[in-house]
Amino acid sequence: SLADLAKAFRNVFVYDGRYSAFRRRRHGRPSTGLSGHSFLGYLQTHDQIGNRAKGERSSHLMSVARLKIAAALVLTGAFIPMLFQGEEWGATSPFLYFTDHKDPELARNVTQGRRREFASFGWNPEEVPDPQAVETFERSKLNWTERDKEPHTGLLAWHRRLIELRREIPALSDGRLDRVGVNFDEQGKWLMMSRGPVVVACNLNQMTQRVPVPAKPGSRLLMASQ
Repeated sequence: SLADLAKAFRNVFVYDGRYSAFRRRRHGRPSTGLSGHSFLGYLQTHDQIGNRAKGERSSHLMSVARLKIAAALVLTGAFIPMLFQGEEWGATSPFLYFTDHKDPELARNVTQGRRREFASFGWNPEEVPDPQAVETFERSKLNWTERDKEPHTGLLAWHRRLIELRREIPALSDGRLDRVGVNFDEQGKWLMMSRGPVVVACNLNQMTQRVPVPAKPGSRLLMASQ
């Protein structure tokens, strides 16, 4: 939910002692007193992608517009931003789980175990790439020529500009979480984060809508729309 996202930007952990239905108990603790610089902020990691059956990146699951929204939030947040390889231009190659075990029995067990695991989630075992296959590794390599054509060129330029802004504006590299302001509308599907003179307004709705951006003298507005 946007409420959870807003809480993460202000307090780091969503589960800071609140009840987790998945764990069936209260989980986590507050990050009181710690700087945002003690934490990483990211959209995706090798674990999240590699542990999907087909290694889909966010670029496979989200529109370019939503990728830009995500990049804006990651690169203007109070945390240390982390980008996964190729994320900055929306790489289309998957990042599959691949191995190179020399022991035949171990290799076979890894392949069979992975297929059993995803079969329990409803996947067809035959569709799960074999971690030991050379093709699985080859498919995971980045295609660097993608950066020279759209929509990859535009997405890369967007990331570069966001990084420039983070370097230019001191408020964007400040780790003080108490200086992060977040407003949102769960039903309207918009979220707005303010950090010093910068306001990041994100519209996740399919429709154009009005967002109550505060009027600040000398402020800078960064807009990202679905």
